[in-house]
Amino acid sequence: MTAKRPKTHNSWYKLIIYIGILSVSTYYIYYRIFKTLPLELRPVDIVFALIILIVEILEAFEFFIYFRNNLLYKKKSPKTPKVNKEKLGEVDIFIATLNEEDELLEGTLKACKKLEYPNRVHIYLCDDGERDHLKDLAKKHDATYLGRTTHLCAKAGNYNYALKHSSSPYIAIFDADMRPKKNFLLETMPFFAKRKKLGFVQTPQSFRNPDIFQARFSKKMPCEQDYFYKYIQLARNNVNSTILCGTNCVISRKALKEAGGFSQASIAEDVATGMIIESKGYRGIAISKELAYGETIDSYSAFLKQRSRWGRGCIQTAKSYDILRLKGLNLRQKLDYIVAINYWYFGFRRLLFLTLPLLFVFFNIIAIEADLKVFIPLFFAQYLLKRFVIDALERNHRSATWSKIYELIQAPYLAVVTIKEFLGFSNKKFVVTPKNRPNSRSVLDYIMLTIHFVLLLISGAALALAIYKSQLENFEIYAIPIIWIFVNLCYLLAAVTFDLRDSTRTNYDTKAKKRYGLGSFMSIIWRKK
Repeated sequence: MTAKRPKTHNSWYKLIIYIGILSVSTYYIYYRIFKTLPLELRPVDIVFALIILIVEILEAFEFFIYFRNNLLYKKKSPKTPKVNKEKLGEVDIFIATLNEEDELLEGTLKACKKLEYPNRVHIYLCDDGERDHLKDLAKKHDATYLGRTTHLCAKAGNYNYALKHSSSPYIAIFDADMRPKKNFLLETMPFFAKRKKLGFVQTPQSFRNPDIFQARFSKKMPCEQDYFYKYIQLARNNVNSTILCGTNCVISRKALKEAGGFSQASIAEDVATGMIIESKGYRGIAISKELAYGETIDSYSAFLKQRSRWGRGCIQTAKSYDILRLKGLNLRQKLDYIVAINYWYFGFRRLLFLTLPLLFVFFNIIAIEADLKVFIPLFFAQYLLKRFVIDALERNHRSATWSKIYELIQAPYLAVVTIKEFLGFSNKKFVVTPKNRPNSRSVLDYIMLTIHFVLLLISGAALALAIYKSQLENFEIYAIPIIWIFVNLCYLLAAVTFDLRDSTRTNYDTKAKKRYGLGSFMSIIWRKK
């Protein structure tokens, strides 16, 4: 079964904007390929020129997949259908645990026990840590303890073991720290009663405490993950490329069975499993209503390790499944998944864009050789148009400025991890992300601070040298590097500020700021404690 053709907005101006930016960007890429490669210069220049060109082409491709989804298609959360509640099927609840604290698990078990639902609900505590004392905890809350003695394939193996020891037609999944609201099943299960071949319903991961960016910058900023769950996911509904996120979701057992169970080919078992379910003709639905809450990460090092696990898992998914040849997915679905997976190479891209102007200023490595009177207007036309559209589309969800800052803060660590995974140095070890730990700095925190600070110093020196050289040589040659390095310095300043602040401090509020562009960025960076 293929996804229905999404309905576009009635506003023709949005289509005109899309075609206009597509035309400008396409011409820019054409110009870059045929007019700006330094083919007559040194081999080192050609290598860097090809690298940056390939990255620009990939970013342009990813931008228009994102742009098409978010500009042309409606992003309205599906409403819960009205159905006869007595016809709703039985549900098994899987709570995966490895080494979480008993108190944390007990809170989740209590929340699951309080779920309002007209049919039977079976709660399973899926322990992958061989902790026999959890049997008493499970029994106390009318749950079934499931513990396995072999621990292959991490979370996916744990869930597949639970599938063999349960039988309800639907499975609700929660991480150990995610506590569902009483109406979780009443808001999600009616979709299965109303829609044929529905594979899963995904709800947002919501948090009671500020995320690490809100804690270190401003808690009035949008939650970093809200942007994905309440914006990107709703757009993907139109193409049936909705991502399964492994918690706060309900999955059809029949769909799982046809998909071969939870995917064991990747530590991102959720993304791979959802993709396979959709390839079998089932639909995935994301809704924006917050129906379960947990504790977000308050440790920088834990945050980086969590994101590295997500990134490595997505790359493992791409290497395990030939997405372009995966039967059952149409071209739009395949492209959406490829873009979602390729996103995790952002660390490499951010570091590349940081270092290229430095290489020119310090070593005269030329990655772009062009007539500046043509290149500069064309570059800024497509660059500023994209920034304007992103800010206009995302409104208060996220701005182009903050997107760059989020990515740069993670870039040095994620770049190494994802490139190693791409080159075959695979790591399939699953590590639970620690929550609610005392705020203390680890070795990794200091390493990231050092990297960001060194890059800040080098970029500052490069800016000074570029300004000096521009007075001795042709100023036009150094115009773009000067602007480029100055923008990078602003981003690096934000990264160093983030490194120096504690996650426990949440008093970096700004006054009535509805947009998070460059102005609010500077006000947050310079705000005193």
